[in-house]
Amino acid sequence: MNKVLPIISCLFLLYFSHSMQAQILSGTVTDAENNQPLEAVMISVMRGNITIDYALTDAKGRYSLAWKHSGTLQLSASLLGYKREVRDISTAGTQNFNLQSEAIALKEVQIRPGRIHTRKDTVRYDLAQFASSKDVHIKDVLKKLPGVDVDENGRVSYKGKAINHYFVEGMDVTGGRYNQINNNLDAKAVKTAEIMENYQSVKALKGKINSDEVALNLKLDPKARDQWIANGTLGAGGSDDGNKLLWEGGLNALQLGKGKQSVYNYKTNNNGKDLSTEQMVLAGTAWQQIPLSAFLSQPGISAPLDKKRLLFNETHTLNGNRMYKWNDDRSLRLQAGYTHDLIRQQRGNTQIYYQPTDTIRIDETYHYRLTSDAANLELRYEDNSSRNYISNRFTVDGELNRGRSEELRQTLRTSQLNAGNFFNLIRNGENGTWEFLSATRYAYQPASLLLEEGKSKFDQNSFYTDNSAAYLKKYNGFTRQYKAGVQGEWAAMKYQTADFNASNLSLYLTPYFQLERGKWSSSLSLPLKAQRYFSQQRSFLFFNPSLYTRYQLDYHWKFSFYANLKRSAGYITDLYPGLYRTDYRTWRNGNGLFPTSTQQTYNLYGEYKNTVQEFFVTASLTYNRSNRNTLLEQSVSEDAIVYTRREHPNHTDNWNLSSTLSKGVYDWHLKTSLTVLLSRNNGEQLTSLPGSDGTPQSLLQTYRYDYLKVEPKLIWSPAEVFEAEYHATVGYGGSKIGSDTHLTPLLDFVQRLRLTFSIGQVDLCLSGEHYRNDLGEGTHLNTVFADASLIYKTKRWRFEANLNNLFNKKEYAYTTYSATQSYTSRLNIRPREAMITMNYQF
Repeated sequence: MNKVLPIISCLFLLYFSHSMQAQILSGTVTDAENNQPLEAVMISVMRGNITIDYALTDAKGRYSLAWKHSGTLQLSASLLGYKREVRDISTAGTQNFNLQSEAIALKEVQIRPGRIHTRKDTVRYDLAQFASSKDVHIKDVLKKLPGVDVDENGRVSYKGKAINHYFVEGMDVTGGRYNQINNNLDAKAVKTAEIMENYQSVKALKGKINSDEVALNLKLDPKARDQWIANGTLGAGGSDDGNKLLWEGGLNALQLGKGKQSVYNYKTNNNGKDLSTEQMVLAGTAWQQIPLSAFLSQPGISAPLDKKRLLFNETHTLNGNRMYKWNDDRSLRLQAGYTHDLIRQQRGNTQIYYQPTDTIRIDETYHYRLTSDAANLELRYEDNSSRNYISNRFTVDGELNRGRSEELRQTLRTSQLNAGNFFNLIRNGENGTWEFLSATRYAYQPASLLLEEGKSKFDQNSFYTDNSAAYLKKYNGFTRQYKAGVQGEWAAMKYQTADFNASNLSLYLTPYFQLERGKWSSSLSLPLKAQRYFSQQRSFLFFNPSLYTRYQLDYHWKFSFYANLKRSAGYITDLYPGLYRTDYRTWRNGNGLFPTSTQQTYNLYGEYKNTVQEFFVTASLTYNRSNRNTLLEQSVSEDAIVYTRREHPNHTDNWNLSSTLSKGVYDWHLKTSLTVLLSRNNGEQLTSLPGSDGTPQSLLQTYRYDYLKVEPKLIWSPAEVFEAEYHATVGYGGSKIGSDTHLTPLLDFVQRLRLTFSIGQVDLCLSGEHYRNDLGEGTHLNTVFADASLIYKTKRWRFEANLNNLFNKKEYAYTTYSATQSYTSRLNIRPREAMITMNYQF
């Protein structure tokens, strides 16, 4: 009997296991045309006309249902844009579907699959409904999507917020340098674009820690997936200014699939196209970005003008990216990039300083030449499973910059070499989640300033490390996390023959609480940090709490509130106690003081989205107040500007009201958007003036700056033969200094219009820009640019002839206000130029 019972038990278990397996209905749904899996297909089990059970297919077209029914039932598979399929079924098992696509017509009205679909926090755009034959690269299509915007540098934003992750087929092959995809991937190669809100990139933290990050994922056309896409570009032209030879060239190759991806790219030109953005990190993880501060920096070249107008460059850029994904969890990414840039610019500046008893005007004109070389290398391994998460990212970056101005007799060299490693480990256990973080970086920053009077040298070294451990537990919608860590930095600088050290060590504890109740989600962070600066013999205890609350009324409406208090001490550049020179005219003096600041930030945010109506709107009100214990005193003369740190409690206030609106109209092939920004800044400026007895005295000035910006955009493609794009920016700002000085408000107006006409394989593009700039004192400047291009496309070839700056404008000027000064800049711009380029897709 004892032997029979185990046998019967085993037979019973086998029978029970078999019965359980047999009671599952599952299968896969695919597109009959290309055999690709279909997501979000409704699988319905019906008795007569009544649905008694249902499921939706996942991203791989799979579905699964527990079978608890008897008798003959109907199984239905339906998806908008596909013919519904119904079959009789009486038992569980495997049922696969192959759906035929169709358009449904009802009473002369054709019901088409929508351009935008939504599922939970994912918005999916069907790019075939937005793209046209005039679009070359994927960025040309992305800027047409309602709710999505692409700025001049290629940064992609959704509802006014920059995206945090950029994927292709679920892989981030560029490590945040996604212009290498934006500017090189063929527009026709992408089938859909997915925007994922509240995206939690770490699977082990899903459902435990809420995220407000936004991710963009591009899904390729099956014909382009895993295939090499290669292009070569070659162009030449001439300039109206001295018959200068212009060139443009490039060669890129991309292979983008679900298991491995490669992006290789080489570009060069001297025609004003900015290639530096190819290596720019536009998205990434905040804790892996450690700020660097430097004593010397190269002057920037910027203006409220399209960069292609003012950039006199000779640029070469090269990058290689390779990423392997062995399964849904494990991946390895290798990256390397290099850019060589030579920039020339001629500028003239007029600076006016409004002091309590006097106004000082400084005029200068100079040529500027900047040579820079920058390289980057990255290796990252990631194992991202729901139970364990391991990530290790190793980076090396280097820069060499040399700026020279003959008129100013100044040579400025700035360089940096830094290497960092970022490690993250998360383990989910039965009782909670453990997390370990380790960030380490070494940086070497030599710099020098060469003038007729002599040479100033800075040798700056720093070693930074931040290591922490955290424990997290969630129960019944309430999450608790406790993090403890140690943070330290060895920061040393040698200026001329003097040594300076600003090394510090911190111990911190961060309790974090998160509560979810229905439509409400709130989080509270209570960081406490004890920090010690050794050479300065100063200790601080910083308490930096933050509160975030989100209310999701329904799919359409979302509101949030954020409040933060942050206390901090200065960087090494703020702590240096002595006097040093930053350029031929400017000096800075730390005066032996130790600056600290307390910053309060409050933000109220609301949004509405309706993907069916292609309508997105956001509104945000932000208030920021910063209190500091020191203030830089300004002493201005025609020969020198000296900033001396003084012990003087002060504050600045900033209000910002911003709103974005985006609306698409399907039948008109129209996308419109509007951005509005209204801001007010209040602050204080300390100025040193000679007294009646010749002794310097400090006078305090208050200032207020108000600014309004309105930015409408429109992209309209009513027919295949015509496309129009309009972009305007209207800025209006005024400044008040003290109680007596009111600077004339500045009205800046920019309009850009681009028209494209198509006849067969030929595109004719006409574009114009109108700049209207107030220069102050009742004067303004009107500048009009016009460009034309003729494009001929055949199977693999694309030929383009360009004529830029038809009116041959050569100078531009603009004025800006800041604190207690106005700044008017005059610069030369690129003259009339003609180029012919040809592109071949291999």
